[in-house]
Order: sequence, then structure tokens, then C-alpha cells
Amino acid sequence: MRTKTPWSAFVAGVLVSAPQSALSQNTPYENLVLADCGIGLGHNGGATSQEMIYYSGDVWTGNGDATHRPTHMANVPWRGWYPWGPQGGKANMPNGDEWSVWINDKIKDPGAAGDAYHKYEPDKPLKCYSYHKDKVYQLADGKWCSSAYVCNHRGTPNPKSGNGGGGNGGGGKDRLEITSSTNGDAVELYATTAKRIMATVKNTFSANSNACDNTAIGIGSNCKIRWECHTPDSKNKSLFEMAAALDAMASMKQFSTERDSKTQICRRPDTRPGKEGQCMQWEEKVDHYVKIPKSIQTTMSNIPPDGSGRNPSVHGWMNYDITCDKSGLECAICNAIGTALTVPSPSTGVTILLGCQAACS
Repeated sequence: MRTKTPWSAFVAGVLVSAPQSALSQNTPYENLVLADCGIGLGHNGGATSQEMIYYSGDVWTGNGDATHRPTHMANVPWRGWYPWGPQGGKANMPNGDEWSVWINDKIKDPGAAGDAYHKYEPDKPLKCYSYHKDKVYQLADGKWCSSAYVCNHRGTPNPKSGNGGGGNGGGGKDRLEITSSTNGDAVELYATTAKRIMATVKNTFSANSNACDNTAIGIGSNCKIRWECHTPDSKNKSLFEMAAALDAMASMKQFSTERDSKTQICRRPDTRPGKEGQCMQWEEKVDHYVKIPKSIQTTMSNIPPDGSGRNPSVHGWMNYDITCDKSGLECAICNAIGTALTVPSPSTGVTILLGCQAACS
């Protein structure tokens, strides 16, 4: 049996030679608002829901109480207690990120009251500040959300718009950034390639839609892949760019682990009297297997230059998940990736940063 396992050696080289930015914090200007929505309309005059509202940059625009449009948001399921407290709250964002918060609800505005953690950067928690402000965001049903706590890395619940990624003036062009994240699971497929699997996303594009068709696609080995993606582009430019980035990643041997299984097959059994059970001609059969991440979440963002006064903006996202009737899943890929893997994508002109959401032992 011949086995190629390039992950560990490659990643060790990447982590030594990669620019410092590849290993440093990817989202230093992010804000997470812990909000109470529909206050006065719920039971005993309370809120109707609690929401986590995520901004990749500033919350407030600097123009009075006006706020930017959130990057993601998620409802916090009720678990029998108020989530903005010592028992904590959890929510899953649409991009696959998972958030957990723990709050000391005795702290008054604008003191530091707790911490927020998310799987995309589990080693870089956000500090949460007590900060009660009305009309931060309006839900689709018309209910207003008020902030109870604001979590970030910037030492204050409401930094001036543009601090650490903004300010007055500033020129230059926006920088395109594509980030991908995977957890510890992998799936092994028979008689295919990582590149062929990643190419299935193009079958989900439609000229009349800026989202993927999320119908599951058969990829062999009793497995199916389901894509979910979205872009504001009317011509799906961002979808094709993210697909090209994944194609570039899959084209590299370091993205997947391959193995060949060799078996001796008898092509000419001996049927002569006294020779039954013996073989007159053996042939070697080679079966090819490839192991790839079971799921990946990819986000494309526009990063404005320092001093522009503008927030980073999500320009599209592309996720996939593979399900199999029977498969062996393991943490081999996450153990090899470690904290970060950078992969160049010549067709898009950017470097994709791939990290693991979960720590594997």
C-alpha cells in the first residue's frame, strides 16, 4: 500500500515562512452586540427575544445613533434563564461560527462585564462591556433591538467610528480577503479527487439567482455534498471567485490526503483436478482513496484601507457539508492544520486563510 500524507510537513513549512498576519488576529475590529428585542412586548413586559448581532467592524456610524448593517445575527434559544448572565448564552451564526458568552450582570455601564468566545478564533476572546442603548437594530417584524452588552477587542463598548481600521481620510483600494474554516472531521472518498469534489459547486449556480441550489449532489462512496452560498452580486462574480479559491485549494496536494490500496486478484483460477483453489494468473488491483474536510465555511470580505473610515463588509459566503451513509471521521486534518493554513489563489489574486474551528487531541 502506498500512502501520501503531505499535510504535516507542508503546514510546518507554511507556519514558519508565512507572514505574521497569517497567524495574528483576523478580526481585530469585530463587535458582537448582545441585544434584547421587543422590550415591553414580552411576558410581564419583558423582551420577546434575545439576539446576538455581529459586526465585522464598527456598530455605530458616528452619525448620531445611526448604526451599520450587521454582518450576521442569530437568535439565542431560551434555555430557562436570561442568557446575558453568569449561566451564559450560546448561538450559531449563519456562517457556521458558534458563539458563547458569560456575563456578570451586576456590572453597570460602561464597565467590563464578561467575555465572548467563538470557534473561528477560540484563542482570542472578546471582552464584553455593559452598554444599554435603544434602537440598535430593527427586526423584520418591526421590533427594535436594544443593546445590553457590546463585546469587542477595543477597550470600550463604543469606540469612535473608524478607530483601528477607520478614522479621517485615507486612500487606497479595498483589499479582498477570503477566509475559510473547517472543523476536525474528514471524509474518505473512493475513486475521485479533491478538485473534482470542489468543482461540484459550479453545478449549483444559476443565472437567475445569487445563491446556490442546495440540493444534495451524489459524489460516490454513498456520500452526498450540499452547497450553500450567497452573494449580493447580480452576476454572481463573488460566487465564481470563491469557487476559484476553493479550486486553487483543492489543486494543491496539501489540501487532501491520498492513499492507494493494492489487492491481488485471481484472474485465472486453476480448475484442473487436484489444483482446485489455486490460481494460475494473479493481477494487482489498485484502489485510490482521497480524504478531504467534511465541511468548509468560506467568507469573502472587502477590507477597506486604514484611515478610510469604512467598515469591512462581507461580500459573499460559500459553505459545503458532506454526508455519508457510512464513513470514518477523524481529526487528522485539524491536527495537521494547527492554527492556520495559507493557500495562494492566483486566479483571484488573494491568499485563502484556512483555520480549524475545533481543537482535536
